[in-house]
Amino acid sequence: MPHSLGLDAVARQNIGLLTTQARSIIAASLPQFGHSRVEFLDEGYDFWVFEVDGVWVFRFPKRERSVSKLRRESDLLAELTDWVTLPIPRYEFFGGKARGRRRFVGYRKLPGRPAHRTESVDRRSVARQLGIFLGELHAYPIERARESGLTPIDDCIAVRRERALSELDGITVDLGIDLAEVGRYLETDAPRSYQGRPTLVHNDLWAEHVLLDSRSGRVCGVIDWGDAVLGDPALDFSFLYAWYGERWLSAILECYPLSADPGLVLRSKYLAACSAIHAAALCREQRRIVWIEAARRALQWVMRS
Repeated sequence: MPHSLGLDAVARQNIGLLTTQARSIIAASLPQFGHSRVEFLDEGYDFWVFEVDGVWVFRFPKRERSVSKLRRESDLLAELTDWVTLPIPRYEFFGGKARGRRRFVGYRKLPGRPAHRTESVDRRSVARQLGIFLGELHAYPIERARESGLTPIDDCIAVRRERALSELDGITVDLGIDLAEVGRYLETDAPRSYQGRPTLVHNDLWAEHVLLDSRSGRVCGVIDWGDAVLGDPALDFSFLYAWYGERWLSAILECYPLSADPGLVLRSKYLAACSAIHAAALCREQRRIVWIEAARRALQWVMRS
């Protein structure tokens, strides 16, 4: 891994070394954190995440293309924070710049726990909150999103279908479902592509990226915006379909203030299956149990309906 990304490949093999390097890089770029407590928090496909002093979250890109995601994400969230009513990260620290490119960013940690780790979920309240939130997000001006560097995904049904079918044979984890049946569904049941105007979509609304209050079970934050794009609003609803299925999606849509096109539910269901296959395929590189469990749950919801 190029040193310019900040954290090297050797450290990746050891969380302790990784954390030590992150502490050193943060302190060198931001001297006020020279004596701070830095702890490894999480790892996704594109980023390593560290908690600093229990108050701040710092995100480091893992590869060169992730640097571009980081720039788009930080530019978008700077504009989006005052547009949506649910809390989202507000980046306050930018470090390790090289040729004007941000190498890591930091924001004040949002309260709550990822939804997949929260025992108490107030589904009715969460459905209402997410319905309103997605209405706000999908109404965000496209021109402003483009200024943040976001680009459109054309015909996401065809793109995700092709990717899922190519990944299907390589899945080695047990998803508790007949993958041949999933393959037939992907081959024969693809819905008509979205014909409407593209909207800003989060594009990664798995339960791990929605924070809930552990007492009330209500949403208190939405994180990880690196995959945000312009495209079919069903991209966002598909991840919510993957949580609790079609009935819960219907409850969300009842609170969605925009007009949902007639094919939205079918596209959401189909895209949920495609995303589940992709999540399972990524586990060949990173064996994250949360991705396997999310993929298994999504496919069970899709194939039982």
